Amino acid sequence: MRSLAILFAGLLALLTGSAMAADAVEGAPAEGINWSGAYIGAVAGYGWKSDTYHYSGNSVDFDSNGFVGGVTAGYNWQRGQIVFGVEGDISYADMKGSVVSSFLSPPCFIEGCTAKVDWFGTGRARVGYSFENFLPYATGGFAVGHVKGSADIGACGLVGTCSYSDTRWGWSAGAGVEWAMNQQISFKAEYLHVDLGRPSFVTGNPPDPSTDRIDFDTVRIGINYHF
Repeated sequence: MRSLAILFAGLLALLTGSAMAADAVEGAPAEGINWSGAYIGAVAGYGWKSDTYHYSGNSVDFDSNGFVGGVTAGYNWQRGQIVFGVEGDISYADMKGSVVSSFLSPPCFIEGCTAKVDWFGTGRARVGYSFENFLPYATGGFAVGHVKGSADIGACGLVGTCSYSDTRWGWSAGAGVEWAMNQQISFKAEYLHVDLGRPSFVTGNPPDPSTDRIDFDTVRIGINYHF
Protein backbone atom coordinates (compact mmCIF):
# COMPACT_ATOMS: atom_id res chain seq x y z
CA MET A 1 0.00 0.00 0.00
CA ARG A 2 2.84 2.40 0.84
CA SER A 3 4.51 1.73 -2.52
CA LEU A 4 1.28 2.31 -4.44
CA ALA A 5 0.68 5.60 -2.62
CA ILE A 6 4.17 6.80 -3.49
CA LEU A 7 3.69 5.74 -7.11
CA PHE A 8 0.41 7.60 -7.57
CA ALA A 9 1.73 10.70 -5.79
CA GLY A 10 4.80 10.73 -7.99
CA LEU A 11 2.84 10.31 -11.19
CA LEU A 12 0.46 13.10 -10.23
CA ALA A 13 3.37 15.44 -9.43
CA LEU A 14 5.03 14.67 -12.74
CA LEU A 15 1.83 15.21 -14.70
CA THR A 16 1.59 18.69 -13.24
CA GLY A 17 5.29 19.42 -13.62
CA SER A 18 5.44 18.27 -17.23
CA ALA A 19 2.58 20.49 -18.23
CA MET A 20 4.27 23.48 -16.61
CA ALA A 21 7.60 22.61 -18.24
CA ALA A 22 6.00 22.39 -21.66
CA ASP A 23 4.60 25.90 -21.26
CA ALA A 24 7.91 27.24 -19.95
CA VAL A 25 10.21 25.88 -22.68
CA GLU A 26 10.05 28.14 -25.70
CA GLY A 27 9.61 26.19 -28.90
CA ALA A 28 8.79 22.88 -27.15
CA PRO A 29 6.87 20.78 -29.68
CA ALA A 30 3.18 20.17 -29.11
CA GLU A 31 3.01 17.40 -31.68
CA GLY A 32 4.99 15.44 -34.22
CA ILE A 33 7.08 13.35 -31.79
CA ASN A 34 7.71 9.78 -32.94
CA TRP A 35 8.96 7.58 -30.11
CA SER A 36 10.29 4.81 -32.37
CA GLY A 37 14.01 4.10 -32.33
CA ALA A 38 16.99 3.52 -30.07
CA TYR A 39 18.02 5.68 -27.12
CA ILE A 40 20.59 5.89 -24.35
CA GLY A 41 20.40 7.79 -21.10
CA ALA A 42 21.22 8.25 -17.45
CA VAL A 43 19.15 8.00 -14.26
CA ALA A 44 19.61 9.02 -10.64
CA GLY A 45 17.38 8.81 -7.60
CA TYR A 46 16.70 7.24 -4.23
CA GLY A 47 16.09 3.67 -3.06
CA TRP A 48 14.71 2.28 0.17
CA LYS A 49 13.79 -1.04 1.78
CA SER A 50 13.01 -2.69 5.11
CA ASP A 51 15.16 -5.54 6.42
CA THR A 52 14.08 -8.18 8.92
CA TYR A 53 16.57 -10.60 10.46
CA HIS A 54 15.40 -13.68 12.37
CA TYR A 55 17.18 -15.90 14.88
CA SER A 56 15.92 -18.47 17.38
CA GLY A 57 12.38 -17.04 17.51
CA ASN A 58 13.46 -13.38 17.59
CA SER A 59 13.12 -10.78 14.82
CA VAL A 60 14.82 -7.43 14.35
CA ASP A 61 13.65 -4.81 11.83
CA PHE A 62 15.63 -1.93 10.38
CA ASP A 63 15.65 0.26 7.27
CA SER A 64 18.20 0.58 4.46
CA ASN A 65 18.19 3.48 2.01
CA GLY A 66 20.40 5.67 -0.14
CA PHE A 67 21.39 6.94 -3.56
CA VAL A 68 20.98 4.97 -6.80
CA GLY A 69 22.17 6.03 -10.24
CA GLY A 70 23.37 4.62 -13.52
CA VAL A 71 22.90 4.31 -17.27
CA THR A 72 20.10 3.00 -19.49
CA ALA A 73 19.61 1.94 -23.10
CA GLY A 74 16.51 0.89 -24.99
CA TYR A 75 14.46 0.70 -28.15
CA ASN A 76 10.86 1.75 -28.87
CA TRP A 77 8.34 0.77 -31.52
CA GLN A 78 5.35 3.08 -32.01
CA ARG A 79 2.09 1.89 -33.60
CA GLY A 80 -0.49 4.65 -33.62
CA GLN A 81 -0.50 5.97 -30.08
CA ILE A 82 0.72 2.71 -28.53
CA VAL A 83 4.46 2.55 -27.78
CA PHE A 84 6.15 -0.79 -27.09
CA GLY A 85 9.75 -0.96 -25.94
CA VAL A 86 12.59 -2.85 -24.29
CA GLU A 87 14.98 -1.24 -21.83
CA GLY A 88 18.04 -2.29 -19.84
CA ASP A 89 19.80 -0.42 -17.06
CA ILE A 90 22.68 -0.87 -14.65
CA SER A 91 22.98 1.23 -11.50
CA TYR A 92 25.39 1.82 -8.65
CA ALA A 93 23.57 1.67 -5.31
CA ASP A 94 24.47 2.96 -1.86
CA MET A 95 21.42 1.55 -0.10
CA LYS A 96 22.60 0.53 3.35
CA GLY A 97 21.43 0.32 6.94
CA SER A 98 22.43 -1.05 10.35
CA VAL A 99 21.00 -1.59 13.80
CA VAL A 100 22.09 -2.57 17.31
CA SER A 101 19.11 -4.02 19.14
CA SER A 102 18.37 -4.69 22.77
CA PHE A 103 20.11 -7.53 24.63
CA LEU A 104 16.99 -9.67 24.35
CA SER A 105 16.83 -9.46 20.55
CA PRO A 106 19.56 -11.47 18.83
CA PRO A 107 21.02 -11.62 16.19
CA CYS A 108 21.77 -7.88 16.42
CA PHE A 109 22.46 -7.14 20.09
CA ILE A 110 26.28 -7.38 20.33
CA GLU A 111 27.91 -6.06 17.17
CA GLY A 112 24.66 -5.24 15.39
CA CYS A 113 23.28 -6.15 11.98
CA THR A 114 24.00 -4.60 8.60
CA ALA A 115 22.50 -4.77 5.10
CA LYS A 116 23.47 -3.21 1.78
CA VAL A 117 22.66 -3.25 -1.93
CA ASP A 118 25.85 -2.51 -3.91
CA TRP A 119 24.45 -2.44 -7.45
CA PHE A 120 21.52 -3.69 -9.49
CA GLY A 121 20.40 -3.92 -13.08
CA THR A 122 17.15 -4.70 -14.87
CA GLY A 123 15.96 -5.83 -18.29
CA ARG A 124 12.36 -4.82 -18.89
CA ALA A 125 9.58 -4.51 -21.42
CA ARG A 126 7.72 -1.19 -21.59
CA VAL A 127 4.29 -0.34 -22.94
CA GLY A 128 2.92 3.18 -23.02
CA TYR A 129 0.33 5.45 -24.60
CA SER A 130 1.60 8.50 -26.46
CA PHE A 131 -0.06 11.86 -25.93
CA GLU A 132 2.16 13.42 -28.61
CA ASN A 133 5.27 14.41 -26.62
CA PHE A 134 4.03 12.92 -23.32
CA LEU A 135 4.33 9.16 -22.65
CA PRO A 136 3.02 7.43 -19.51
CA TYR A 137 4.09 3.77 -19.40
CA ALA A 138 4.16 0.55 -17.39
CA THR A 139 7.26 -1.64 -17.24
CA GLY A 140 8.37 -5.04 -15.96
CA GLY A 141 10.98 -7.77 -16.37
CA PHE A 142 13.96 -9.40 -14.68
CA ALA A 143 16.44 -7.94 -12.19
CA VAL A 144 19.92 -8.79 -10.93
CA GLY A 145 21.92 -7.24 -8.12
CA HIS A 146 24.58 -7.71 -5.46
CA VAL A 147 23.45 -7.74 -1.83
CA LYS A 148 25.32 -8.26 1.40
CA GLY A 149 24.64 -8.23 5.12
CA SER A 150 25.80 -9.46 8.50
CA ALA A 151 24.50 -10.53 11.88
CA ASP A 152 26.53 -10.53 15.09
CA ILE A 153 28.65 -12.99 17.01
CA GLY A 154 25.71 -13.97 19.24
CA ALA A 155 24.04 -15.70 16.28
CA CYS A 156 27.18 -17.44 15.04
CA GLY A 157 28.16 -19.78 17.83
CA LEU A 158 30.58 -17.16 19.21
CA VAL A 159 33.02 -17.74 16.33
CA GLY A 160 32.61 -14.45 14.46
CA THR A 161 30.02 -12.60 12.47
CA CYS A 162 27.55 -14.34 10.20
CA SER A 163 27.14 -12.84 6.76
CA TYR A 164 25.90 -13.15 3.21
CA SER A 165 27.33 -11.65 0.02
CA ASP A 166 25.54 -12.73 -3.10
CA THR A 167 24.68 -11.73 -6.66
CA ARG A 168 21.02 -12.57 -6.98
CA TRP A 169 18.41 -12.68 -9.73
CA GLY A 170 14.78 -11.66 -9.42
CA TRP A 171 12.14 -9.46 -11.01
CA SER A 172 11.23 -5.80 -11.33
CA ALA A 173 8.08 -3.84 -12.16
CA GLY A 174 6.96 -0.24 -12.10
CA ALA A 175 5.61 2.72 -14.02
CA GLY A 176 6.76 6.08 -15.22
CA VAL A 177 6.18 9.08 -17.43
CA GLU A 178 8.43 10.51 -20.14
CA TRP A 179 8.29 13.97 -21.72
CA ALA A 180 10.00 14.74 -25.04
CA MET A 181 11.44 18.24 -25.29
CA ASN A 182 12.17 17.52 -28.98
CA GLN A 183 12.84 14.50 -31.18
CA GLN A 184 16.25 13.84 -29.59
CA ILE A 185 15.92 14.75 -25.90
CA SER A 186 13.42 13.42 -23.36
CA PHE A 187 13.13 13.50 -19.58
CA LYS A 188 11.51 10.86 -17.39
CA ALA A 189 10.49 10.02 -13.85
CA GLU A 190 10.05 6.40 -12.85
CA TYR A 191 9.05 4.26 -9.91
CA LEU A 192 10.51 0.74 -9.85
CA HIS A 193 10.08 -2.16 -7.42
CA VAL A 194 12.86 -4.77 -7.39
CA ASP A 195 12.71 -8.21 -5.71
CA LEU A 196 15.95 -10.22 -5.43
CA GLY A 197 14.68 -13.07 -3.27
CA ARG A 198 16.05 -14.38 0.02
CA PRO A 199 19.81 -14.84 0.54
CA SER A 200 21.26 -17.32 3.01
CA PHE A 201 23.70 -16.54 5.81
CA VAL A 202 26.96 -18.51 5.77
CA THR A 203 27.48 -19.78 9.33
CA GLY A 204 27.82 -23.54 9.78
CA ASN A 205 26.52 -23.07 13.32
CA PRO A 206 22.81 -23.87 13.51
CA PRO A 207 20.38 -22.45 14.37
CA ASP A 208 21.31 -20.07 11.56
CA PRO A 209 20.05 -16.50 11.32
CA SER A 210 17.90 -15.69 8.30
CA THR A 211 16.53 -12.64 6.51
CA ASP A 212 13.32 -11.86 4.69
CA ARG A 213 13.28 -11.29 0.94
CA ILE A 214 15.52 -8.52 -0.37
CA ASP A 215 13.05 -6.26 -2.13
CA PHE A 216 13.27 -2.52 -2.50
CA ASP A 217 11.67 0.50 -4.14
CA THR A 218 13.30 3.24 -6.16
CA VAL A 219 12.23 6.60 -7.54
CA ARG A 220 14.49 7.86 -10.34
CA ILE A 221 14.61 10.76 -12.74
CA GLY A 222 16.48 10.55 -16.01
CA ILE A 223 17.38 12.00 -19.38
CA ASN A 224 17.46 10.10 -22.68
CA TYR A 225 19.04 10.84 -26.05
CA HIS A 226 17.10 9.37 -29.00
CA PHE A 227 18.85 8.43 -32.21
